[in-house]
Amino acid sequence: MVTTDGLLNARSLTRLGAAVRRLRLERGFSQAGLAEAAGVSRQWIINLERGRTEGLEIGRLMKVLDELDASLAVRDHQGGY
Repeated sequence: MVTTDGLLNARSLTRLGAAVRRLRLERGFSQAGLAEAAGVSRQWIINLERGRTEGLEIGRLMKVLDELDASLAVRDHQGGY
């Protein structure tokens, strides 16, 4: 899942959830601790990590990633970038 440049492949909700879980554990957060820091519910974190967040709110995701000191990138696979 991790490439040599430190990127986590998250081309699906399941992979995105796995990436968030991995980062959360590496940073020493519990689900409850991360939820509190990001201003979301623990259940929302649980659902995100399981890839079950249909209609994912990008604002909430960005708050979670900010607390993990991570970012979201969009890569153009078709353009070769």
